[in-house]
Amino acid sequence: MIEFNEDELPVARSPIKEGDILSLFPIESISSSNRQFVGLQQQKHAVDMITEENTISKQEVSMEDDVNISIHENSHGNWLSKRVTLGRKERYPYPHLRAPDNTSSAYPSEGSSLYIHSRMERSASPGWYGNMIPICTAQDGGEEGNCAFVPLPGVAPLGGMVATRDIAKGEAIQEIHNGSGNDVSDLLQINHHQQQQQQHQLDERLAALVAKQYANEIGELMPYLQMAYAQNQNQEIQTNTKIPPTFHPIHTSYPNIQQIHTDPDIYTIPDFLTREECDKLIIKSSQNMQPCLVKNADTGAVEPDPSRTSTNANIPQREVPSITQKLSLMTNCETEQLETLQVLNYQHGQKFQPHTDGFDGPTNACGFLDSGRIVTIFCYLNDVEEGGKTMFTKLGLEIKPVKGLAVVHFPMSLELVEDERTEHQGNAAVDEKWILTTWVWKHWKGDYRYDDDKLPALSEDII
Repeated sequence: MIEFNEDELPVARSPIKEGDILSLFPIESISSSNRQFVGLQQQKHAVDMITEENTISKQEVSMEDDVNISIHENSHGNWLSKRVTLGRKERYPYPHLRAPDNTSSAYPSEGSSLYIHSRMERSASPGWYGNMIPICTAQDGGEEGNCAFVPLPGVAPLGGMVATRDIAKGEAIQEIHNGSGNDVSDLLQINHHQQQQQQHQLDERLAALVAKQYANEIGELMPYLQMAYAQNQNQEIQTNTKIPPTFHPIHTSYPNIQQIHTDPDIYTIPDFLTREECDKLIIKSSQNMQPCLVKNADTGAVEPDPSRTSTNANIPQREVPSITQKLSLMTNCETEQLETLQVLNYQHGQKFQPHTDGFDGPTNACGFLDSGRIVTIFCYLNDVEEGGKTMFTKLGLEIKPVKGLAVVHFPMSLELVEDERTEHQGNAAVDEKWILTTWVWKHWKGDYRYDDDKLPALSEDII
């Protein structure tokens, strides 16, 4: 989308729309600090180029936890560094920015940073001109710029320069000025709180546009990121298995909640869903039922699940907002941590073989990356007089389906170690059985190809 004019400045080769990726940002090196350039032959020279005074001035305007991205430029203008900062409200945390801790928080530790360094004079290949785009400053006639650096969701540290508005053919390409350039006098005049709010809003908007518009392209890059960090993931699994497991804390004071088993903990909640909600869910789903599918681990093909003979329908959260909020409140999680809600239907003789809902360590599935299911919740949508009981096979525990009754257990620890004690099965149905089920993942969904908004509508009825 970019070409260079006779003055060797980047301009739009064709009309560009807001949210388009103009160019990728080349990575010369990656480090945990803007004063460390790892793996460079000119390491000492690069460090010397960043003066102590300049570094301090940048820290004064660095973004707070809620803001994910800030820009650092060294005093000599030869190097350009971009920082990805993991704030608590970051929607899709990147695996390699997660702190190696074992806290019970559903979020990684806040403030983790990664710096992406590139030489500004580097002659980049087409499509990799991000480091050659000038930053718009007040001396440029007061223009605001027309693009910004955005780490690509799910594949950071790879980042792109993204159009912040529509750009006409031939228009000069300039990165927006956010007060993090070299003009210290300009820095002192910034309303920091207002700047942080504006930057946060811009980051959220651009990240959402990029993730949705380039969902397929980004999804194709994700396996390469996972391969790059495979060794670190294996090391974490080995470490985590040596410590006592901890489990996600749900709201144990939720109305009507009852603990029916300890170690492993299992809870039931009578009337978690009202009878009206149960009936509406069955009506909404009944015309959209499909055979349960699973991805074959050997061939990668999506095929009927041999372990269960029921049918199911995926329920968009936007069609069940009140139920989604109930699930979020009771399980003490964000709605972005919920796997796609499913309604399951078991006819006479249909069943679900013994299984656990966890995995053998961190996995990629259902749009979640390097994560795992830490809570299972399912709710019976009708009374079942005969058959269809849920049995926890290793605990000798049976649960009879009662309309509105929810069941909660923990298939994996927060260290993402599978708890095999939670193995359970759905006994063969005699009378028809309906269930709503979902799972809470430790981290937020990171692959927009599986975004809940992409699910087709089932009906106009909002529950």
